[in-house]
Amino acid sequence: MAYKWETFEHTADLGLAARGDTLAELFAALGEALAAQICPADCINQRETVKVSAQADDLEALAVEFLSELLRLFQIRKFVFSGVSVESIRHGRLEATVRGEPVDLARHQLGGEIKAVTYHKVKIAREGSQWVGQVILDL
Repeated sequence: MAYKWETFEHTADLGLAARGDTLAELFAALGEALAAQICPADCINQRETVKVSAQADDLEALAVEFLSELLRLFQIRKFVFSGVSVESIRHGRLEATVRGEPVDLARHQLGGEIKAVTYHKVKIAREGSQWVGQVILDL
């Protein structure tokens, strides 16, 4: 199946929900869901790669830290991305690569401002043969 993601409404915020056959696929799906809220994938050229890492004591915190790193990549380095590959998750540390390019306002349609990735209702769990997760974005 690989993975998939979707959004859901949450008061004045936005929720991201995803699933994957593996934990790495779940985290990649959450990363791509966040990326799609920043800028649509179809206008991003995946011409550069950036390594991203995050560390936390549990999977829920790791999801928030990972997505927060991706958000900072956009906010600080002005880098939009549409491809997320999670290479490893072990001992509370995640290593990933994202593909994209610097923001070009002539081509990139940026979404609304995302202030933060929150811990509110964060969930990472195994359900049957799949991993499922959700996070809430503070808009």
